Amino acid sequence: DGCPCAPVPSVVRELSATATMAPTRAIPRIKQVRAYSTHASKDNEQGADCHDVQLEHWINGVSPEPIANPMSVHPKYAGARTSWGINALGTCVVEVEADDGTTGVGVTTAGEPGCYLVEKHLSRFVEGADPRDVERIWDQMWRATTNYGRKGLPLQAISAVDLAIWDLLGKLRNEPVYALLGGKTKDRLPVYCTTAKADVAKRHGFAGAKVPCPHGPAAGDEGFRANVAYFKAQREKVGPDFPLMLDCYMALTLPYTIRLAKALEPHGLKWIEECLPPDDYDGYKELRQGLLGSSVL
Repeated sequence: DGCPCAPVPSVVRELSATATMAPTRAIPRIKQVRAYSTHASKDNEQGADCHDVQLEHWINGVSPEPIANPMSVHPKYAGARTSWGINALGTCVVEVEADDGTTGVGVTTAGEPGCYLVEKHLSRFVEGADPRDVERIWDQMWRATTNYGRKGLPLQAISAVDLAIWDLLGKLRNEPVYALLGGKTKDRLPVYCTTAKADVAKRHGFAGAKVPCPHGPAAGDEGFRANVAYFKAQREKVGPDFPLMLDCYMALTLPYTIRLAKALEPHGLKWIEECLPPDDYDGYKELRQGLLGSSVL
């Protein structure tokens, strides 16, 4: 009769009880964690490290242009980035295996040292654990490495384990990881390309291009002018409306970055990446203040 005090029909009570009592799907626990290391082969088979390439690859900074980097201030290492060991660690592949034989895989650039951390330290927080407890496992790995971690190699190793667990969980539930994280927010995403040839990226349909900064402060005014000329040439190849960014790989100083950003703004620089060392929080704050009113991000 519509009265809010009316008793719940027995069939509804039975269905409700059945729903609450229905067993959840059993999820196997993680049986073992394994870690492997590899380097790029002479056949250009590449692992997780994008810098582990042959000498002539453009990302090595030999051809067609040099690439500024933190070691550019030392003439002996100002050429090929592999000369100072940018690819020294190589790839670390982490594999987690569940009791039912299902495996998940995660990769990082920690190489053999990362493998050691995974198998000798981090594995104790993973083996025997429920793969659904990804947050707890991550927190335990983070806290347990606080005395020697918080950045660099330990976090790379933790990330590889975390990725492997998410991969395993997605396979066990037979759905993509993005669905486990809340699902899609859109059907398509714009993707830009990091490349030494912005026009090629445009031709292949990318939404934008990020090109490397050839010279750092150690190259002086001549290098600065070469940077401006290089970016201007890239802009001319792609036209005025194609998004163009600059990758500086922690190679610049605060004054140099501000000066360069302002010099490139007339040529449509959208944003500038990794211009300062990652720990230079004060520098990034001053950089933002120094570029107030600029269109460069």
